[in-house]
Amino acid sequence: MPGGGSHYVMVGPDGERAYGVWRIVAVDAPRSFELDDAFADEQATPNEELGWTRMAATLTPTDAGTRVVFVSTFPSREQLQRMLDMGMEEGLTLAMGQIDGILASDAAAV
Repeated sequence: MPGGGSHYVMVGPDGERAYGVWRIVAVDAPRSFELDDAFADEQATPNEELGWTRMAATLTPTDAGTRVVFVSTFPSREQLQRMLDMGMEEGLTLAMGQIDGILASDAAAV
């Protein structure tokens, strides 16, 4: 729901933790949603120095299930480069690569 949010933690293979927060901007269920994303501390305080990223997700039904497309927008090239230098591409690749397995295990548990 717009105005809502979430606090999350990403745990790397070596146990390293990176916290973040989401602020929900828009929801067009079941087709799309937008949120602002930022790094945070354990108490969900955003790291304003690193800035916020806008993420838009579009969900499209397919014969095999649902296709989700994420588009991230950065306020500047400098912020994008800083996120890339911090390993964002590798982290997102690992996270997105786990989604099918997580959904399959949840479906099997139901």
